[in-house]
Amino acid sequence: MYDYQDSVHHTLIIIGAGASGLMAAVTARDLGIDTAILEGNDRIGKKISMTGDGRCNITNDSTATGTDDAGVALSRKYYGSQPEFPRPVLQQFGIRQTIDFFHVLGLPLTSLKEGLMYPMSMQAASVVDIFELALEERSIPVYLNSKVLDVTVSGDHPRFKMTCRTETEEQVVYTSDYLFLCTGGLTGQNAGTDGSGYTLAQKMGHSLVKPVPAIVQLKVKYPYQKSLSGIKLQGRAHILVNGKVARSETGEIHFTDYGFSGPPVLQLGRKAAVHLAKGDSVTVQIDLMPNRTEEEVVEFLERNWTTFAHRTVAESFTGFLHKKLISVLLKEAKIDQEPNLLCQELSWKTKKIFYKLLKCWEFKVTETQSFEHAQTTAGGIATKELDAATLESKLVPGLYLAGEVMDVDGDFGGYNLQWAWSSGYTAAMALGKHIFR
Repeated sequence: MYDYQDSVHHTLIIIGAGASGLMAAVTARDLGIDTAILEGNDRIGKKISMTGDGRCNITNDSTATGTDDAGVALSRKYYGSQPEFPRPVLQQFGIRQTIDFFHVLGLPLTSLKEGLMYPMSMQAASVVDIFELALEERSIPVYLNSKVLDVTVSGDHPRFKMTCRTETEEQVVYTSDYLFLCTGGLTGQNAGTDGSGYTLAQKMGHSLVKPVPAIVQLKVKYPYQKSLSGIKLQGRAHILVNGKVARSETGEIHFTDYGFSGPPVLQLGRKAAVHLAKGDSVTVQIDLMPNRTEEEVVEFLERNWTTFAHRTVAESFTGFLHKKLISVLLKEAKIDQEPNLLCQELSWKTKKIFYKLLKCWEFKVTETQSFEHAQTTAGGIATKELDAATLESKLVPGLYLAGEVMDVDGDFGGYNLQWAWSSGYTAAMALGKHIFR
């Protein structure tokens, strides 16, 4: 890698060597733009190497087919204060273009369950390695260990001046005609994404939509939660806001000592975080038998209790419920002190408790896990201040934003990396059209 410390000028400087910054750099250089990257870490793509359990879920091709416009279908996976904002970007560079881009770089992708796409090597390190090769082949300077402390904007040439702190605490100044802010949000703080991009953008006049964790686990207040820790089951989870269902997801639910995790819960985390920040009442409702209606659950249990009337109530759940669940269900029904209670002795009142618990077991959500545990950030620099077609600032001509730093976040399953690729490409292409028009 290149590691310059002298003060120099480039036509375009990109702050951040994460997914969006790397995509923007390669695209811009291929257009013939003199491009360089400022990166606070000692290597590029540090957060990329940590994603997808070390495998890097590059994108998701489950929305790439069908009669609907692919960009429109893909845009439904994203959220923010302006729900329609991501669409023009995703229509310019979507899933098919992402697959082709990495193929051209020499990184073939493979698709696993539910459309999740990974590098064929199944190693996130391969993604970083490919970008390192691409940068070197294009002679794109990367100034490592260069933490941007301040950005000033001038009406003269050069337009942007970046003051950086180096590894030796020395301050170095870089200048450029155009600036891309690709600094990420507040997740992956171990990789250096500390939200400093928000401060830089705000200093240049932009406003911030309050960031909250997204794709994140839920903490609940429940006296027997630790007894449930370790259980994994196929179920359906609902987020209720002020008593009304706001979103539902099905999949493998993980019971933890603090609350809930697993793919369906992570999908619900954003909704919970946003409404908790507003002071709303948030609960998570778990359906332990999602493939049966309430009527079918009642019929199933009644038949089971009738057939095995001679067994204890605890024994009647054996075979279709996790053993840890059974003991807690008995506590909820207040019959845990009656270990020898037979099915034929069950009261109608107790039966109704079991019916409800199996289909709509509610837990009070107190908070989400922190940014440290979240996979992405909801909120960020307000998109109303950006051109949706180019991602250029409406307030500071020549400034472009890409990736997680802006108020756009996607669902679990590769969609946030897809936004990084799409936005990095779109910003670079827009700049190329501006320069070479």
